[in-house]
Amino acid sequence: MINFLKPKIAISSLPQSGWWPDGITAYQDNDMMSNGAHPNQLLLKEEHLSLIKILKKYSLEIINIPFKKKLEKDKKYDFVFMRDHFVCNTNKDVVMCNMKLSERVDEGEFVISNLENAGYNISFLNNDCIAEGGEFFYLPKENILLAGQCRNNLKGAEHMAEKLKVSQLYIIPSSGYHLDTSISPIFNNNYDCIGIICAKEVFNDKQFLNFSTICNKNNWDIIEVEHRSQIESIQFRTSMNSLSLPGLLIGSSALNDTKIIDFTSVNNIILDTTPASQFNLSGGSIHCLTNELF
Repeated sequence: MINFLKPKIAISSLPQSGWWPDGITAYQDNDMMSNGAHPNQLLLKEEHLSLIKILKKYSLEIINIPFKKKLEKDKKYDFVFMRDHFVCNTNKDVVMCNMKLSERVDEGEFVISNLENAGYNISFLNNDCIAEGGEFFYLPKENILLAGQCRNNLKGAEHMAEKLKVSQLYIIPSSGYHLDTSISPIFNNNYDCIGIICAKEVFNDKQFLNFSTICNKNNWDIIEVEHRSQIESIQFRTSMNSLSLPGLLIGSSALNDTKIIDFTSVNNIILDTTPASQFNLSGGSIHCLTNELF
């Protein structure tokens, strides 16, 4: 993994009193959360340390955002999913998200001072815009924004694209509660998007045709995987929810599909893993826990 723009990676620290210590409260629109589950706090800490370790393994600079006491008091434990709070472009412009779920409103305000201190320019969406970071993939080389439409409204996606000054916005509807549970881009060592992994079962025929048209227009290979059972689908989509960087995919478990292995091997993409089983209980994985700062 050489000769590419290495983004900084923002992650959250863990709450002092434990993460979901009284059990996870599942949100209605998230089929990947385990309602009432009690995370193993010791294992959770080990997995968090493992995430930090693997980021350092690839010489990625980490920006650690403290988990504030007010967040613990308000039981906003999914603040750890740093992806949802903002989207950043290559001009150091950070646009804060407006969360759809009332349970998660105002989480993002706790990252602003850290990002400003790190030299980023902060802006905000209009109040009628709904946009969550897990619903976006920003392709820095192409200056393209991919947006889902489950927890975004159209105004949110369009205003996000306007604020980031992207050259193109593509809307990709699916039934994944966030776009990062439906697709995952793959970048070569020069940060070109060369392919997109797709969990086909979360697309209907019309949605998949729309997605295919976008990929064909941009010469992105579709690495299509489909699962019939909900259990297999959730397992795959949790693994696919990866931090995608130039020549590298970091997931929570191995992506063992032959098509993915063949594509990444031919294109010299490293597949690496770091466990996130306890974070998976709340519906999030490696992509959710991290966020790129350019």
